[in-house]
Amino acid sequence: MKKLKDKELCKLVKDDALEESLNAFCKLLRDPTHVCLKCGRASNDKKRLCKPQSMES
Repeated sequence: MKKLKDKELCKLVKDDALEESLNAFCKLLRDPTHVCLKCGRASNDKKRLCKPQSMES
């Protein structure tokens, strides 16, 4: 769980956090409010994305 602290989703995937902490990783993806313009990932915390853009119009 320590590995997930304050890292962007791209870096978490590269660090194998997806395999090690799947449940904690999934919590970051629930009810997304932002999408990354660089990698296309979505999250409910814009700090977790490389280039966040709000999904609200």
